[in-house]
Amino acid sequence: MKKVLFLALLLTMAACAQVDPSLTDQTVVYRDAPVRKSPLQVSVHPKGRQYSPLTAFVRPFIIQQQTPDHVELADSIARIFHNAWTEERLFPVQEYQPGLRYQGLQYALARAREKGADLLVLGKVPYFYAGHTVDDTAVTLQVDIYAVNSGTLLWTMMQSGRMEEKPPKDFFYFRQETRLSTGAFNQVIRAIAKDMAVPLKAWLPNPDTRYGFVDNAEGVKAGLVPAADAGERDLTPENDADQSPSQRPLVRGVNLDVHFDFDKATIQPESHALLDALGEALNSPELKGKRILIGGHTDAKGGVEYNLVLSKKRAESVKQYLVDRWKIDPAVLDTTGYGKSRPLNQGLTEADQQRNRRVEIRLAQ
Repeated sequence: MKKVLFLALLLTMAACAQVDPSLTDQTVVYRDAPVRKSPLQVSVHPKGRQYSPLTAFVRPFIIQQQTPDHVELADSIARIFHNAWTEERLFPVQEYQPGLRYQGLQYALARAREKGADLLVLGKVPYFYAGHTVDDTAVTLQVDIYAVNSGTLLWTMMQSGRMEEKPPKDFFYFRQETRLSTGAFNQVIRAIAKDMAVPLKAWLPNPDTRYGFVDNAEGVKAGLVPAADAGERDLTPENDADQSPSQRPLVRGVNLDVHFDFDKATIQPESHALLDALGEALNSPELKGKRILIGGHTDAKGGVEYNLVLSKKRAESVKQYLVDRWKIDPAVLDTTGYGKSRPLNQGLTEADQQRNRRVEIRLAQ
């Protein structure tokens, strides 16, 4: 009976570990060391939710511990963190630039501003120890996120993680040993990055949300007017990051097939009727006074920075049309440009490219 129980126990452990069986020596069961994390600390966070997708600029992390290879380490940690957040699809555009030396917050904000980013992700490493496969590996990360234009600190998060070496456990018939990963440093940093992405997902809208095209005032209202029972909830990032991620903000919106002159922000006359339908809808009792975000998009032709500027100018042209023609308060109309970062299709035909050159209207409150 004992042998049967031993065999069952061994098979159970083999399902989640590597077994090195032996007829002459004690069988060894190898168990991969797990990543152990402290609770995620969120000391600064926005109260409300964000209704428009934001772009982010990530720079090498600041190593606050004395080490001769701090430049390479700063780049390595930031790159691992950046890749983990890229997988989480937090931002439509998330750019990482290696090799930057930290010269103060204002310089970092100016560099992010040059890149056209909305957010600056500034990481710090107060403590690290890389034991590789022979000792514990431990990392503490602090991530500060700033609004690039204003310099306001929006988020501060901190968390520690470690992968520990443990002494073997002898179960008489077999011995259990903990096996340290060759990529322990990578795994700990990725685990922290994934936890920090949870409150951000509760704050940010899904950058991949796609809206339908409309061509009349009733279609605009149907796409923008929220359901009667939809309510705004405050952000609560203090929730345990190991719990299921909070639902992302539900942002209502529509797409408009607005035509502009080639390489310009001049609205073609054929699109005036469509913008008149938008103005009529925004002046309706259901939407009048509501904050609206106008987002411009381009096709894939041209460079990233050029298209960001062009798409922003086109959104501004739509705003100006609504203000001039429909007397809509400019204070309730925000504009942004997404450039070519969020295409609806591959743009293989002129019709597809035109759909990518859309104007997106979002309810921003």
